[in-house]
Amino acid sequence: MLLSLGYINIKFLSYTFTDQLVFRGAILASIAFIGGCAAVGDTPTTAIPSTVNELKNATVQNVERASLPPAMTNDIEASADNTPQLVEAEGANKTAAREPEIISDPSLWTVMRPLMTLDHQTDEKRVGQQLRWLQTHPEYWERLAPRMQRYLPYILHEVSARNLPAELALLPVIESALDPYAFSPYGASGLWQFMRPTAKQYGLQMNRHYDGRRDVIASTQAALDFLEDLHRRFDDWSLALAAYNAGGGTVSKAVRKGKTRDFFALRLPRETKAYVPRLLAISAIVADPEAFGIELPAIENIDPLREVALPSPYDVSVVANVLAIEVSEIYEFNPALRGSQWSSENPLRLILPSDWNDGNEPVREAERRLTAIAPDERVAWQEIRVLSGDTISEIADTYGVTSQTLKTFNHLDSDLLRIGQTLRVPGPSVINPPSKAGTTLYVVRQGDSLWEIAQRAGVSVSALVKLNRIGPRDVLRVGQKVLVPGANALPSTVMASTVEPVPVKMRKIQYRVRRGDSLSRIAQRFRIRVSDIVSWNNVDPQRYLQPGQGLTLFIDVIGG
Repeated sequence: MLLSLGYINIKFLSYTFTDQLVFRGAILASIAFIGGCAAVGDTPTTAIPSTVNELKNATVQNVERASLPPAMTNDIEASADNTPQLVEAEGANKTAAREPEIISDPSLWTVMRPLMTLDHQTDEKRVGQQLRWLQTHPEYWERLAPRMQRYLPYILHEVSARNLPAELALLPVIESALDPYAFSPYGASGLWQFMRPTAKQYGLQMNRHYDGRRDVIASTQAALDFLEDLHRRFDDWSLALAAYNAGGGTVSKAVRKGKTRDFFALRLPRETKAYVPRLLAISAIVADPEAFGIELPAIENIDPLREVALPSPYDVSVVANVLAIEVSEIYEFNPALRGSQWSSENPLRLILPSDWNDGNEPVREAERRLTAIAPDERVAWQEIRVLSGDTISEIADTYGVTSQTLKTFNHLDSDLLRIGQTLRVPGPSVINPPSKAGTTLYVVRQGDSLWEIAQRAGVSVSALVKLNRIGPRDVLRVGQKVLVPGANALPSTVMASTVEPVPVKMRKIQYRVRRGDSLSRIAQRFRIRVSDIVSWNNVDPQRYLQPGQGLTLFIDVIGG
């Protein structure tokens, strides 16, 4: 299904990942009430931000330490800027290209206000508490403005297209601070903080190449479907929003026990009691900022991004080279990507900033350049040799591709392989070679041999053969790239990679150990190493974890 990208503006979106971290630290300080487990009173030290979907019992720690309420400062001790050294770094959905639309009114707030239909209930005590927090933190809006500029116009357009209350467009503000990479210790992800079961229920794909929860287009459609279903169930937006946070069963039970449908009279989880008032308070300020003495940032309601249909899978580095843009910028505008390539199993959709190519027909020009690339050159690849005991599934898993992709790429009709057979492996094998920490790419020079490289690197020839899946008597070509474990002994002038690596985007999270958890189970869940968990938390790997025990984890949300 073709999904319109809507109305987003990227005027302020050229900031880097580091810039985001600066914003992020201040943003969480400002939204202590926004992810909080408790209602915010006159003294906001009780407002501890947390994720807000069912089973999300811990704070999304994706920010630097900043000027936070006292209750939060002990939970945020490290910035993502400092984490890279801690961690080494399903059917096709082909969409047609879309030329963007531009609306005449440049103000998002002006467009939103007539579409707001909810009763903001500012006379309710809990709404008033949230309002007072906002009034004492006017800087909150400016700190959140870059992400508002990027995402709110699209979300508002989709909300209004369904004739839903415009207030729903503000829900990702309290869910994720409008960060598509927001990540919960218990598995929630994306702008709308979907848990995996709910994401699957609403058709979001999730695999090693793609996470639909981080796809702004797909996740917004799924979230609005979910909200519409909840509203049909409860016939009340306050109850539907409470159910989005706490689960439909929790709200239904509260209604039965309380014998009332008044949200403010129900006995609900503390987090949920604060959740709906937060949205109502933010909405009330958007509706009439002058009444509360707040100046909203200028958010333009124009279409900022361009959606380009990809004719086939592409490697990120190929797209970056062809379109002359940075790999990091591709990931900023395409946060659903995981790893190094678009897969035929996922939406073949590239999002570009509207000013690409100086705004001169960016969609058509991008399609022209990409289509001009030969199909067999669109995906980075390398040749490997089949060794004894190799299987299609094992090779596919090692190199981060599917078995079907490997068979299709090599024109194989079955899973049978021959020892010594050469296979072409696409994508992640070139961008992020499967190797241990410290392994690097050595560029072969004139006169090099495996034996000479092994001698200089202080490793065995067999180690090179095994790592590179080549024969011990193979002749090396000048310019050929060879993986070398622990290559510190090699001259730095000859260690180079011609392919840009996948950027590392770290998130710090605070994980609360649950019954049945072990170090290996947690490591597997988050695709990290047991040794890293031990190092980050100074825990004894021989001792059992205790339910309720807190662990600090650093997660690579792109390549992990």
